Amino acid sequence: MFKNVVFDFDGVIINSHDNQRKALKESYEQIVGEGKPPYDAFFEQSGNSLSNIFNNLNLPLEMISIYNRISLENIETIKLYEGIQELLDELSYNRISCYLCTGKDRYRTTKILKKLKIKKYFDMINCSDDVQFPKPNPEGLTIIANKFNCEKPNMVMVGDAINDILAAKNFGISSIAVTWGDMKVNSLINYAPNFIAHTVDELKKIILFS
Repeated sequence: MFKNVVFDFDGVIINSHDNQRKALKESYEQIVGEGKPPYDAFFEQSGNSLSNIFNNLNLPLEMISIYNRISLENIETIKLYEGIQELLDELSYNRISCYLCTGKDRYRTTKILKKLKIKKYFDMINCSDDVQFPKPNPEGLTIIANKFNCEKPNMVMVGDAINDILAAKNFGISSIAVTWGDMKVNSLINYAPNFIAHTVDELKKIILFS
């Protein structure tokens, strides 16, 4: 059993694909204008901060404020994945500590957590603007582990993206890749996570019985 579980947010806890796609589309159209937004490359960078993602994709940073505004205006499109509420209840019942480590900024993260009424499940929320180096850098994981005295063999990172797997590897803990996010399964396999969960029930069994 893993006693300390660090979750990524988008693509693991929440389904925000349509929200992110709309925000990227409209911010791109307002600032760049011509062409098509790099949707696939954008989602492949999941877990990193928006500023880093936009820099990596050579997108104007002026898009970010528009992106954030559109994302918040359409917050009702963000939903919990089926079974996640029950999973968080089960982990809480078994006294497993849960944390959030996300590339999303704190303001939007807090808004979404309150809307979905799940903030109570997380002992700590670490966002991209809480660290100098977002995922795949392990700084966020280091902060969580140091504050709560987490032992690495009892700690696991749950994510849907390459950056989540790399952050866990860089910190020296196990990783669980989930396949209901935006990343292709073969891409996740190529980065050798310790476990792969295709369903929330599989994720629960890995956490409780590994």
